[in-house]
Amino acid sequence: MSDLDQYVESAKKGKLASTDIAVLEAVDVQEPNYTRSRALLLMNAQRKGDDKSTRSYLDQLMLLPENQYNPVFLTDYARWHVNHGEYDKALEKASLAERYWARIPPELVFSKKAEIYEIQAAAWQGKFYKSDEDMDLLGSAIKGWERYRQHVATKSRTDLQKRADEELARLQDIKEKLQ
Repeated sequence: MSDLDQYVESAKKGKLASTDIAVLEAVDVQEPNYTRSRALLLMNAQRKGDDKSTRSYLDQLMLLPENQYNPVFLTDYARWHVNHGEYDKALEKASLAERYWARIPPELVFSKKAEIYEIQAAAWQGKFYKSDEDMDLLGSAIKGWERYRQHVATKSRTDLQKRADEELARLQDIKEKLQ
């Protein structure tokens, strides 16, 4: 058992104590447990909705070259960017995560690929909304949501399919009005 295992349950709930956070933040970038410590801190910050800390821990994770190609961290980074209206950066990180999807642990493949596709669709949609009715961007957003819908349908996730259907209906309605 790793000395960091004791923090897992609290981090999952966003309930790390300030002393726990201090211990995890004290792990140096040179230490073997650095990535794990930052992943726990990231998880805790995400569960708490602490946006500033989430970004900080993502940046810290990317200090190690091997984490720059980790599709799980790249997806988290892409999510952060899309949530902040940084659509080009979101697409860049999501595309990189997709390129390295084979490195995703088997139990996370479906959910992370769904998240990657959702981020890409949302980023294209955001770019369209920011544009002056750019039909190419609208087309990319529609294709993105269709791809997301197709992926989530493979596991019969009707809740996720419903989200895709709602976005597609909204975008198709816009497309009809613009044509």
